[in-house]
Amino acid sequence: MARSGIGLDERSELLYRRLLRRTNWQTQELAQVMKWPASEVAGAMETLRAEGLAAVSADDPTAFRAVEPCIALPALLARSMHEGRSPQPRPVEIDRFIALHERAVERIEESADGDGYRHDACTVIERMVAKAESDVVFLVPRHVEGDFAFSRPIVDMALRRGTRLRAVWAPAVFHAHPAMAHAQWLAQQDVQPRMTDSVPVYAMIMDGAAAVVVDEAREPRVVRSPAELDSLCAMAERLWERGSAVRQLRRTRATATTRRPRTEIVLRLLAEGLTDDAIARRLGCSVRTVRNDVAAAMVALDARSRFQAGARAMQVGLI
Repeated sequence: MARSGIGLDERSELLYRRLLRRTNWQTQELAQVMKWPASEVAGAMETLRAEGLAAVSADDPTAFRAVEPCIALPALLARSMHEGRSPQPRPVEIDRFIALHERAVERIEESADGDGYRHDACTVIERMVAKAESDVVFLVPRHVEGDFAFSRPIVDMALRRGTRLRAVWAPAVFHAHPAMAHAQWLAQQDVQPRMTDSVPVYAMIMDGAAAVVVDEAREPRVVRSPAELDSLCAMAERLWERGSAVRQLRRTRATATTRRPRTEIVLRLLAEGLTDDAIARRLGCSVRTVRNDVAAAMVALDARSRFQAGARAMQVGLI
């Protein structure tokens, strides 16, 4: 089946664009709007979910939501490169899609008579986390299926970009089977959540510079006040230090940490200006291996030089 520039078949891309227009969608609503049979909508939705571009809504378990392009599309590109898909998504098209989406969101939010862009907690946090540079902390007092605290795309993005990711969960969260499965997966990524007796707020803190607090009604509130941020950051550090590892999540030889694809690490070091020799020493592999990885990345990123490959990978959020 023919693929679009962002790596989706035409029908799946059309459905993804539609999902981005609203917070939650029922399958039947989508069928009516798209004028497709429900079975065709369901098939395209499965493709989007498998590729990490759509998820079950945390606000309505019978509905679906789009994962923000700034999170979903770089992950799709990274996965396509790792799996050697052909044809691969085009970084220029991904960058254009994200940029056009961002401009559309700005116009909606600035509109005097508009209600604003999707303001569910997941969307707000995805858009903020995509800008994180060094540290993200999740404080999780409860399990909500499909919520940001249990999002693999967010974790994958943070790991690709070298962001430190920490999570503190209340004991009750571990009692939910989906949450425990996610915790097991996190442990394999070497970002095992810690458990503490009580987590007072449901929140995400980014680089100590901004935070999102989600209330019981699942309304997100962005926090930028220095005084409130300092209080939240201090609370997060206390909870993290007091938290303990969960015995069932301890890694064994059978559950070794999942390593990031070497190409991602090479691109990150390339963007930092390291030479092939320096990268090879850092990774403990041969210079030929590094050069092969660089050459493959240049082709996948449609780059004419190693410098352009690193810059383009950073530009589209790949690293």
